Amino acid sequence: MKKKKQMLDAANSLEPDPPRSKLDDYAQIIWTLRRKRKRICTITAFLNQHGIQVGKSTVARWLKTHPVPKADTPTERHPSQSAVVSTADRARAHRFFNTTEEP
Repeated sequence: MKKKKQMLDAANSLEPDPPRSKLDDYAQIIWTLRRKRKRICTITAFLNQHGIQVGKSTVARWLKTHPVPKADTPTERHPSQSAVVSTADRARAHRFFNTTEEP
């Protein structure tokens, strides 16, 4: 038991590793732009304008591998969080938009 506590103390005393991606330091900025429905090419251009040289594929990969943070307000949602639509609602919409009858 004493050894486990010593190991935990030793683990807590270690310095954290530096960020693995150069975009990690700009996560809040990237997610703010994404919540505003900005496209990846727009985010890339924004970062390049502000001195962070990065490509579209890097931003896309970063967005895919990093979790979406919780929204600051209950009404704010990330663009990828679409509303859940039931199968019955889809069927009704399909019938409505695909009818050949004239009103």
